[in-house]
Amino acid sequence: MRHRATVGRALTLIGILGALASGCGASSTPPAGGTGGAWTPPRTPWGDPDLQGVWRYEGAVALERPKEFEGRELLTPEEIAERDRIEKEQAANRLAGLEGAAVGRRSIAESPIRGNEYNSFWQDHGRPRQVSNRTSLIVDPRDGRLPYTAEALKAEARAQARYGVGPYESYLDPDTGERCLTDGVTALLWQGPNGGHNMIVQSPGYVTILHEEYRDRRIIPVDGRPHGAVRQWFGDAVGRWEADTLVVETTNFLDRTNYEWANIWTRASETLELVERFTRVSPDTIEYRITVEDPATFARPWTAVVPITKLPEETQIYEYACHEGNYALPNLLSGARAQARSRTSSR
Repeated sequence: MRHRATVGRALTLIGILGALASGCGASSTPPAGGTGGAWTPPRTPWGDPDLQGVWRYEGAVALERPKEFEGRELLTPEEIAERDRIEKEQAANRLAGLEGAAVGRRSIAESPIRGNEYNSFWQDHGRPRQVSNRTSLIVDPRDGRLPYTAEALKAEARAQARYGVGPYESYLDPDTGERCLTDGVTALLWQGPNGGHNMIVQSPGYVTILHEEYRDRRIIPVDGRPHGAVRQWFGDAVGRWEADTLVVETTNFLDRTNYEWANIWTRASETLELVERFTRVSPDTIEYRITVEDPATFARPWTAVVPITKLPEETQIYEYACHEGNYALPNLLSGARAQARSRTSSR
């Protein structure tokens, strides 16, 4: 059973924050990266830039640049208009309960699992996704592609090949998302079409981000303290204010490279380091810039810039009851054992 969690309940879950300061109301979203004029972000009662509210990436731009746009950072006006038409058409199709190519996904026959884990009911944004002139969220490297090491490329190919088909020899074989653990901090702010809301709350000395999917949460001190020495799933995050920008540096991740990840670029390792910048550029837009460095996975650092949209004030964070009893995992493993016995008996 799914229960509502209001902003007040979420604050109780976070535990360290006493109140949610009010922010500006939602309005139309300008293009990310510019304010359209002199605009000053609101302040909290204690003087920090106010980032509070429920935010979500509602764009139609992919992380990596598609091969069809190789060598091109920007779309033409005609291409933008066509993408906007497609997004509006797909939004109407999702609302009508259509599936497959009609909503921009592969058909069940083509891909019975990958990309079809959730139907249109779960992936409906309620409105068309926002179209940008950019061809990728990645702005560095200039080719808009993830700079994998050769070994990481092999690991990514293995992960894609075994997704949803196994083999499933132990509980470690399903990926971290299937196990309802996490899909990784790296993608937290803009991934998750079926649970991509992020609630930002602030109190003196802290910024907290509660992510709807998996109930992932990050409690980020901004009081000038150094990094701790304890390694964690989400690393050790320390923030600071640079003018109107919140800068968060995260290090000291646990090594989870031996776990299965749906996407290798989101995995945690002991050498992973993140630098995130949150800049509120309009009443309803945060420009989120993330730089990722991890020699265990990437040949060089890479950077993505993502416009995050503020949702209406009445937006709630709901419980993401991912496994609801966790009977899926034992059923998955017992099914794999049954398949193995069947293959043995048929020989």
